[in-house]
Amino acid sequence: MIHRSLGGLIALASVAAVSVPASAQDPQTRSPASKLDLTRPQFDTTTPAYNLDDAMGKGASTIVAEVDGTPITLGQVGDAIRELHPGFGGEIFQTLFPRVLDKLIRQEALVRSARRQHLDDNAEVRRHMKTAADYVLANEFVQRQTTAAVTEQMLLDRYARDIAGKPGPEEVHLRIILVQTEAEAAAVIAELKGGADFALVAQRSSRDPSAVRGGDLGFQTRDDLNAETGTAAFLLQPGQITPFPVRTGSAWCVAKVEERRTGTTPSFPAMREQLANALRRERVGNVVQTAMDGIAVFQHSLMGKEHQSEIAR
Repeated sequence: MIHRSLGGLIALASVAAVSVPASAQDPQTRSPASKLDLTRPQFDTTTPAYNLDDAMGKGASTIVAEVDGTPITLGQVGDAIRELHPGFGGEIFQTLFPRVLDKLIRQEALVRSARRQHLDDNAEVRRHMKTAADYVLANEFVQRQTTAAVTEQMLLDRYARDIAGKPGPEEVHLRIILVQTEAEAAAVIAELKGGADFALVAQRSSRDPSAVRGGDLGFQTRDDLNAETGTAAFLLQPGQITPFPVRTGSAWCVAKVEERRTGTTPSFPAMREQLANALRRERVGNVVQTAMDGIAVFQHSLMGKEHQSEIAR
């Protein structure tokens, strides 16, 4: 829960699990419900029935669970991962998958309960649903328009201008201990100040996947980390730990810097997606303005006055 994702503008980051075409699925691992009646469960819901060992190689339509017969697909899991708090961005897919799937299962259970109470017929709820649907549609339009406007040559030119031939970013070799409460983090700091070994304490106490490695995250740039952890880590010198608990999302972090260095200049392939995201963000304003050109807007005043404006440039 330490790293920052490349999400940003309208879910611009991608998840490999949903980028594989549906035709690439192994038909032997599809849910049996894909050919049967989805109005009732088709398998024992207490026992995993799907082979997800090669989840990264399966397509977005691969069914990974069912809730009372309603399928949840790998694409839905991928979408949910992209929308997670940035602090989850550095975790591996295998670690995120069960958490996100559990969230979607619970969400589907709540949706089914809401429909049984006919909340989807409530005027206020329907208004909220329309707003949410419009938001998704508008964001998808912006994403597709900005993506189409970015060419490979533009990416190469931006790389040559901003990155090529320049020193790489400063990096810290970082270890972390992630705990649930501020009091736990304070106790960990006190223990470390008393001479305890950071790696051993991390293995025992940390809730982060890096605990098995003694909290070792390897070398990280400031951009690899969320704002809180990055700020704290880059104030430390080698051998130092954070003197106070650092809040990160819903958890608390204690960090130690083992080493600092200037990284090598990143290659174009390594920076391509980040450069593409930057170029897309720069073009959002143009997409919005083009959409507004020629649109007649009639505003109803709450003060009893009305006016119509033609927005065109």
